[in-house]
Amino acid sequence: MADHQARRTKQARSAAQQEAMTRAAATLLIEEGPDAITFRNVARAAGVAEGSASYYFPSKRALYAAAVRAAETVRTTSARATAESLEVAERSPADTAGLMIEVFYAPALGPDVVTRRLEPMLDATRSPELHDVMAASRPHLLESLRIVLRRSGHATVADSEDVELVAQQIDAGLLYGALAGEQDPVGFARRGVARVLELASRPGPA
Repeated sequence: MADHQARRTKQARSAAQQEAMTRAAATLLIEEGPDAITFRNVARAAGVAEGSASYYFPSKRALYAAAVRAAETVRTTSARATAESLEVAERSPADTAGLMIEVFYAPALGPDVVTRRLEPMLDATRSPELHDVMAASRPHLLESLRIVLRRSGHATVADSEDVELVAQQIDAGLLYGALAGEQDPVGFARRGVARVLELASRPGPA
């Protein structure tokens, strides 16, 4: 009986440590980017011994995959919460575009969003596991974008297939802006998304 209880206690402690490391890895990925995902950094952030990280995650790649999965969960949850917190108001395409980018890259959007947040998405093109993670989060992110559009006076776009086009413009605008040497890739992407909104909002031919 005592041995059984001891095993349960050990299992619970192990599960708690692994969960703490996964949360810490997700936070590091969001706030500092992929280069921060090392056994040492994650263990330190989680407050556990460094050897614990390599015990629960057999490779750095496994640790990174766990970080991406957890970070995408944080991202989709934060995106929905941010979108639903918006007041209903008529907003210009430019203002709406800015809010959509903030929601799409919740909970932390900064000028270094390309190196910190887009890199895992690019990694997903080379990893079936990460691809599945990103593919699973995409519908939730698109729904959050629809909420922003509806609460900003752009319901016509929200209820159309153009939402996917807008999402593509967000990612493409950020990446292109960074590659083109833009000092403010977020602002560059915002202008492109605003233009797409303007075009998508135009009435079709009679």
